[in-house]
Formats: sequence, C-alpha cells, structure tokens
Amino acid sequence: MNLTKYTDDEKNSIRFSNFKKFEAECPFTGLGVKYVASGEETYYVNDKKYKVCAGEYIIGNEFTKSHVQIDHRENVQGLCIDISSEIISEVAEFHDVHGSELKNFLLSDQFFINRYNVKNTSLGYSLNEINQKIKTGSFTNDFQSNELFYSLAESIITDQRFVFEHLSKLDFKKKVTNEEVFRSVLQAKSIIDDHITENLSLEKIALHTGISKYHFIRVFKSAFGIAPYQYQKRKRLELARLDLFTGHEILYTAIRYGFPDVSSFSKAFKQQFGQTPGSIKKSNF
Repeated sequence: MNLTKYTDDEKNSIRFSNFKKFEAECPFTGLGVKYVASGEETYYVNDKKYKVCAGEYIIGNEFTKSHVQIDHRENVQGLCIDISSEIISEVAEFHDVHGSELKNFLLSDQFFINRYNVKNTSLGYSLNEINQKIKTGSFTNDFQSNELFYSLAESIITDQRFVFEHLSKLDFKKKVTNEEVFRSVLQAKSIIDDHITENLSLEKIALHTGISKYHFIRVFKSAFGIAPYQYQKRKRLELARLDLFTGHEILYTAIRYGFPDVSSFSKAFKQQFGQTPGSIKKSNF
C-alpha cells in the first residue's frame, strides 16, 4: 500500500507506505525524506547501500539516484516527504550566513547523503508527529500557505547547516573521503548521544565506526572542534542541568551521568555553567 496523503502543484507531497515486500526506483523531488516508522528498508543511493531501520531516515535531492528494497516478515511502514526546491531555496536563503553556499549544497550534486536517527535531529519530532497522525486518522491536508512544508524545511536546514559547516572543516583532498569520514564521526556522535549515561570506551566507539582510535580522535576534533571525551562530558552536563531543573536530586544526577561523587560533579558543572548544581536547585524553590 502506498497512499498519497497530500500533494500540490508546487511538488510538495506526503506519502504513507505499508509493505512486506517491495522493490522500485525511488526518486527524490526537491529535497526528499524517506523515513522508516517500523521495520527496515534498504536503499541503494549513488552506489552506496543504506539499511534504514525503524526511527531512521535518509534525505536526498533531485541529483540523488535511489533504489529501495523491502523484504520483511512484518509490514514495514514509512513516509516519503518531498519539499519543493522553491521552499528549500526560500528558507535556506533566509537562514544562510554563507551567502548562497548552503542553498547550493542542499540542491546540487554536492549534497551529503546520510542516514539519521529521529532522536538526534530537529526533523525527527515532526516525522514522528506526522506518522502518528496518519496512523490514527487525525492527519488533515488543510495547510494554509504550505505552513507544514516551511516548518519541515526549517528543521531540515537546521540539521543540514550543522552538517554543511562541520563537513567543510575536514581537509582530506577527496570529497568522497571527506564524506565517508564524516559519516563515521556522525555515527560516533550518535552512539555517544544514545548511550550518554554509559561509560563507553574509546575502543568501542572507534570499533563501531571502523576508524583507529587515534584517527577517530583527530577527525572528531577536526569536525566538531572538541575531543570525543570533552563532547561526552559537555553533553552529560547539559542533560544533568535539565534534570536538576525538573527536580532531580543532585547525588542521583551526578551518579546517573557518570560522576563518582557530588564534589567532582559540582566542580565540572560550575566550570561549564558558572554556577553550582545547588544554585539550580535553589532557584526552583
């Protein structure tokens, strides 16, 4: 089953799919999103294979050559969303601090193809929400001035501006090498984010990405301007602060995010935010 839930003359569209077996060419229009809500889909994009599992998606544009295969015991549900080049251009030009470079990156053959997890992107929340509304029958296509597609474009551009800015920091001579290395460090970043309360070893993260430990540290720092351990520590402190704001106890929060005691947690917290965990707790009373 492949149902078109919305389409218009500007080539914006939303389609809902539900298959156990399926195989076909899968073109992208404008800037397109292929999201898997349940099951698994295999995409062959520009001669590279992507296994896209539940809660993941890929993005491509009109230069992207794509073929999809579905072969699953249970029904595989997904969304295909196309956002017109005109909307992408309009939103990109408004948000672009690099002149027209971001727009050209998004809509040219230079676009970076990758698999993303909905938990780690701005776009993810919207994809989950649209899919849930379609499944429950509460989805409507009464959009004034393409409001939904402008909102989706803003989320994509927020995510892709991060990709564009950090990918450009890698200095390998070949574009393909830059992209492969950047996919690896993005995967590493997602692993750290998904297991932020666990004490993952450098060896384990590097093993997942297929890069040596030294090379992994070097390219991670080159791309994001911070070493993997420092990134993990900063992320933990940011989440810890949110937990304190919602009323969690200081000792529980310190232990949850890998600090051995309140003293070391408080010291790191003050270095990061300029205030102690206790002051956060007092401000909520």
